[in-house]
Amino acid sequence: MGISPVRFVTKNAVMTLIERYCPRIDASILDVGCGSGNHSNLFVSQGISGRYLGIDIKEDIHWHKRKGKVNELEVSFKVHDAEFLETLKEKFNFIYSFQSLEHIANDRKAVKGMKTLLQDRGYILITVPSRWSYFLYPGHGYRRYDVHCIKDLANQSNLNIEELVKSGGIATFILHFVLVTIPDVIFRAKIRRIIYKPLRIERFIQRIQTLIYKVDQICPWLEGGYVVIFKGE
Repeated sequence: MGISPVRFVTKNAVMTLIERYCPRIDASILDVGCGSGNHSNLFVSQGISGRYLGIDIKEDIHWHKRKGKVNELEVSFKVHDAEFLETLKEKFNFIYSFQSLEHIANDRKAVKGMKTLLQDRGYILITVPSRWSYFLYPGHGYRRYDVHCIKDLANQSNLNIEELVKSGGIATFILHFVLVTIPDVIFRAKIRRIIYKPLRIERFIQRIQTLIYKVDQICPWLEGGYVVIFKGE
């Protein structure tokens, strides 16, 4: 994950929703825009059995060491374009996409493709950055989202929003801006690589997580993104 308060709180929300909505046994999981495939560990860590397929537009060097049977989950990867999901010709009971839709030129087509591959009574979990995140990481992807955009995606794909969670709030926003945005703009992230690791900044964020969460709950503005559960109609 690296040093990213927004991703930290987003991942925590994701873990809660995976536990709530992903089948524990005989899961068939599709990870759209899987990157290095490290999020397969989220499902393994929860003891989920079944199969996991991660797809991305290009192969990642880490796939070879993550594929295979990991505990009770069969992990595999495939190069595939998210705008042509229907050509996979498979069905899944849980479809997952972490911070990927904003990088897909035609996100609406991608979500419609997810709906096509979704089994009856299955769920789709996506995370997307909010419009406030323009201030945190400018120049990231094609677009940002608000609640209206998410509802529009659902309507156009004949999906229902089962749950929509704001990711972060004012405390997470300020922490991310100070620890990530300012150093990236001024020092091009070099200071984070040189200084933050020996200072164990990520461990510090973990230790104050409860405090951050409480402040975010009191002041839920400036959310960094959204975690959404869709269900087929």
